[in-house]
Amino acid sequence: MEEDMDLKLLEQRKLEQLRRKMKSAAPAAKMEKTDRQVVEGMLYDRGDEVLEAAYSFYPRETERLVKELAGMVRDGRLAQKVAGGELLSIFRQLGLRFRLKTSIRVMDQGKLVDLSEKLGRKNGD
Repeated sequence: MEEDMDLKLLEQRKLEQLRRKMKSAAPAAKMEKTDRQVVEGMLYDRGDEVLEAAYSFYPRETERLVKELAGMVRDGRLAQKVAGGELLSIFRQLGLRFRLKTSIRVMDQGKLVDLSEKLGRKNGD
């Protein structure tokens, strides 16, 4: 009987310690997203690739645009997701031109292969 009471007391202490830890950790978990995280959450269809390429070519200008887009998202002025092509168009309209690596992939014997590989194999046969 006495062992049961000791175990229950020990369990209650451990639970109380866990509750205190969880309460103190909760504000840290609610950290606000960075501007870049907000914008990345709104991108689809290769948008992340466009953003990464823009940062590599124009880091300062891209950071300014990301800050503006994040502000629009937070204010509710931009609610729709942004496609990669749309984001690339925005950069081009601002005079920031850069290239993305593109490839055409086709299905060949159940696998996706680059078109250049497939054409090379046909010519080599």
